[in-house]
Order: sequence, then structure tokens, then C-alpha cells
Amino acid sequence: MTQAGRGPLWAIVLTASGEDIRQCQQCFACEDYHEAGMDLTFGEIFQAAAHDQPKALTNQTLWTCDKLLQNGLHCQNGLDIAAIVGVLRDEAQLRGIQPHASQ
Repeated sequence: MTQAGRGPLWAIVLTASGEDIRQCQQCFACEDYHEAGMDLTFGEIFQAAAHDQPKALTNQTLWTCDKLLQNGLHCQNGLDIAAIVGVLRDEAQLRGIQPHASQ
């Protein structure tokens, strides 16, 4: 998954936002945040990014969660969900991954 010279996703997120997604405790509190079109929870995305898995950038949730992000989501561990999603969106686009059409 690592694009040549870019580094692992967790490091890209940390550098761009100051948020260490490796701190996600998989507490499942974010499972309560759901919007139509989401295919992964924020925790699942953060875990995928922490392990540099492609689904961290290829999921529907990154592109369908705007209403939730505008409502000021809170993570029990203090992670800034909106900042992390923003970095992952930017990285997906940088890597040529386009938003999926709503299903």
C-alpha cells in the first residue's frame, strides 16, 4: 500500500494532522456514528490506516460522512476524527483514488 517514498498511512496522518491513529483503542464508541453510504466505522478506518491497509483509502465512508463531521464528532481517546478523515481523503486523491459513487 505504501506509495514509493510516502511512508505508511499512520505516519502521513501523524505528520499532516498531529493525530496518532495508532492510539485508536478499538473501543467501538464510534460505531454509533453512522450515515447512509458508510461501509466502515471510523475505528475500522483508523485501524486499517494504522496497519497501512488499502481499505483505509478505498472505503465509502471517507466520502459519505460529511454531515457527521460537521456535527463535531468526539473520540473517547481524543482523536480528531474530522482531521484524520481530511488527511485520508487528501492522501487518497494524491494516490489517484477517486470517491466511489453512492451505492
